[in-house]
Amino acid sequence: MKDPDDAMVRSAVTDNLYVHPRLVQQGIAPTPRQRKALLKSLPQLTPFTGNHFYGARALLDWDHQLPSQNQILRLYMCYGAREVQLLDSEIQRREREIAAGNLYPEFDLPDFGMLPASETYIAVMQASQPVIEELRFSSDWRRRVDQNAQRAALAAVRRLDSFNRSLQERTHDHLGPPVVIGWTPPCLAHSKTWAVEVWLLIDFDGHRGRAHVFMIDSASEQVTREFFTEVLLG
Repeated sequence: MKDPDDAMVRSAVTDNLYVHPRLVQQGIAPTPRQRKALLKSLPQLTPFTGNHFYGARALLDWDHQLPSQNQILRLYMCYGAREVQLLDSEIQRREREIAAGNLYPEFDLPDFGMLPASETYIAVMQASQPVIEELRFSSDWRRRVDQNAQRAALAAVRRLDSFNRSLQERTHDHLGPPVVIGWTPPCLAHSKTWAVEVWLLIDFDGHRGRAHVFMIDSASEQVTREFFTEVLLG
């Protein structure tokens, strides 16, 4: 049985994908076959605990380069009718801005970034091959992790040998304790339920550094994924 939330997202990609005019003008709008490949590379998207998707919008955006090197798939999901109305209104407003500025093919045009939604996913792909290579999640509420979930996640991280090794390898004593970043969806945390993301800063020179990242399943309180990432100020 298909998950109705995931089915809504996939229908938005296959049946109602809006393609930015700059991609169309360059002749790189995805064919039906490429849409299927794109859909195959899209993981299952699960709404945050206790919610369901009321509406989903999919927009294939350009990278402000000519010729384009990448395509950006923006997925906007809403939990209620009012949010869908607001999102659609903003999409239409952005479309009018794009149409007004689309006088010559070499002109820069606005994209569809930073639109209001309950959940936002941004997928980066090569222009020549629309298959997802990188997927990012954002939301206005992502950092609102309750105290119990924070304590459980930090306790799970501190039990790890890998955490303690990174703690010992830190270059400075003043880098601070591990920090709860926010909620992360199952598809990015490799977890069964939504996870809590924790960072441990292991090196930082004031401008650039490195952090050890941990994903903790909020139900099992198990660390499901960990990796290192670069940290840049600003």
